[in-house]
Amino acid sequence: MVTRSSFVLGACALAVAWPLRARAEDQTFDPAADPVFQKALDVNRGLRTFRGKINVHTRLLLGSFTLRGTIYERDGVDKIVFDNVPSIAKSFVDQQPTVGEPPTWLRQYAISLDRRDADTTTYRLEPRTAGNVRSIQAVVQNESGLVTRYVWKNANGTSIASDQTYETIEGFRLVVSSRTALRGGVISADSASTFTDYALNVDVPDAVFSS
Repeated sequence: MVTRSSFVLGACALAVAWPLRARAEDQTFDPAADPVFQKALDVNRGLRTFRGKINVHTRLLLGSFTLRGTIYERDGVDKIVFDNVPSIAKSFVDQQPTVGEPPTWLRQYAISLDRRDADTTTYRLEPRTAGNVRSIQAVVQNESGLVTRYVWKNANGTSIASDQTYETIEGFRLVVSSRTALRGGVISADSASTFTDYALNVDVPDAVFSS
């Protein structure tokens, strides 16, 4: 599953840095007692790494830009490396947030159950360390355990909503497209991202994540 950096990857990369003194509440969520969360943990078991191509087209009020690059994931953590970044997009790319896969959430966020209906369960993720993101809502399909929507709430009052579409590739469920909208403050942006040419369980060098 690509959450990524669901990256959510389009306008998510448009979140500009504002200081936030964030504090997550004490952990009260019990993942072992939540069947939907357990399904989310089990998605793509056996997928250690992947590499793929990403294409992001973003529309702003005063123009647009397209980014192309490579997305990497290893042990539930992902990283995007764009090929050429135009000046209009540089600050956005520099501040690109990531979420990580559900198995990484417990160490990064205080998790609580927001709501559950017949088809989906929504979890609230509050970062354990200070940053620009105040909270994230993750909407998980009850049947499959796939995260199909993220909503970020940022310290500056902006919100970012990203919807993900999956396909089965070599037996694993991977994101092939996402649509992302950023609203609030002085920024308004819409992005459409596509993910192609996945190579699964390949070598991903340490240098990818250290750069």
